[in-house]
Amino acid sequence: MQTCAEWITQATGITCHSDKVRPGYIFVAIVGRITDGNAFAAAAAARGALVIVSDSPARLPPLTLPVITVPDARLALARLAALFYGNPSDKLHLVGITGSNGKTTIACMLEHIFTQAGLTTGLIGTIRVNTGTNSFPSTLTTPDAVSVQHYLAQMLKNKVTHAAMEVSAQGIDMHRVANVRFSAGILTNLCADHLDFHGSFASYLEAKAKFLDLLGTGTPLIVNIADPYCQAIASRFSGKLITAAIDSPADITASITHLTTYGSAFTVTVNRPLAAGNGQMLPAGRYPMTLALPGRHNVENALLAGIAALVHGLAPETIGAALAGFRSVERRMNIFHLEGLTIVDDTALNPGSIDAVFAALASFRYNRLIVVNAIRGQRGTAINAANAAALTGQRRKLPFELIITASNEQVGPADSVTAEEKLSFLTTLNTLKTDYTYTGTLSGAIRLALRHALPGDLLLLIGAQGMDAGRQVLSSLAKTPENPCRDQGHYPRPVWSAAAE
Repeated sequence: MQTCAEWITQATGITCHSDKVRPGYIFVAIVGRITDGNAFAAAAAARGALVIVSDSPARLPPLTLPVITVPDARLALARLAALFYGNPSDKLHLVGITGSNGKTTIACMLEHIFTQAGLTTGLIGTIRVNTGTNSFPSTLTTPDAVSVQHYLAQMLKNKVTHAAMEVSAQGIDMHRVANVRFSAGILTNLCADHLDFHGSFASYLEAKAKFLDLLGTGTPLIVNIADPYCQAIASRFSGKLITAAIDSPADITASITHLTTYGSAFTVTVNRPLAAGNGQMLPAGRYPMTLALPGRHNVENALLAGIAALVHGLAPETIGAALAGFRSVERRMNIFHLEGLTIVDDTALNPGSIDAVFAALASFRYNRLIVVNAIRGQRGTAINAANAAALTGQRRKLPFELIITASNEQVGPADSVTAEEKLSFLTTLNTLKTDYTYTGTLSGAIRLALRHALPGDLLLLIGAQGMDAGRQVLSSLAKTPENPCRDQGHYPRPVWSAAAE
């Protein structure tokens, strides 16, 4: 019986989706959370599959083509994909970025820094994929193993030398990045998230800790050492560790000298000589930097991205010039103005990112604050209860009007809010005695916010998929004739019950 590796020489492709099978493909049957790939093996065979790979052969229907049994089908898929595409990550400078928050901004910052340094650059992230000559929207933070290897192979073909890649906890647990070689790793920060998938915060942390196993002994891990959970994970790393922090002891630190609504100035201090990948040594020193993004968390993002660039041999002056010209990422503290209002749009989707956004608002000047928050759909009750508690905590620090929505008309089945998620979110607010107004639709929530907002007020749009269309809906509603006549009063003290909507 031929091994998986031996079948590669004959294969025309690899997939775990039966509808993508073409003649000569290797079909890997994966038992997922909802569907069992073994049930689609016959369909794959009918489409011309060369061989079936499975870790549960007893679940397969009768087949006439060869079946290879493996201990773990997901790992086999990752290995086969890497072999099929010629292990492209071995020939790239690829930075892997994991953590609860900041991955997207850091990845885009690195892409920008590398590009500004004259390098041909790639990106695999939450918002988009850039293979060097082709950039397109992405559907997952970390794509499946075959897509990852395909994108990396395309980068090589397009002469990409340096790339950044977001690595999610789910991607790690599901072996999407197995057989990917990183030239550096970044661990940003950790807070409760994806509890629906991992089951508990402890399991989520363990998934993040597995990122260490993806780094070689000579691969540097850049870690935000001020985060206690990152600190605990970093203590388990036996390789080359580079610590980073804002105003705390670390190998490389940042001190913020100026923080405003539209940007910051800070000084990066290299406290000990740093060895770069090109064999050069960066001596200890201080380097002034500026960033046209609000918030302490964005200074932290810039520090981590900048260190990764330093590790790859870029000069501090080059990095500083690139960061000064970097502009915000889609739905990451985007600021715009409309009819005398200041609008902040952010994809805050867990307690850590919610806290970071509100901390950034401390530098804003406004009359009143109105917050429209979209409940996270299909992500479980635990994270929604945690988000509601985080909003309550922020409301106890500064007053704001709170509008909650399920964005029913804007999301598809994959992101629709369940009755249990809605109940969890709103019950938490009720239990914590937090006033709010609830509306099922995003347009209804934003219409309500516009009706009560006055020039000089600040409107904050936060949430994940349910708020993705927030800016578009806001711009559309602001042009309707009903909104110029706004009520100057405050929201009524709402009462909500399970039967209210």
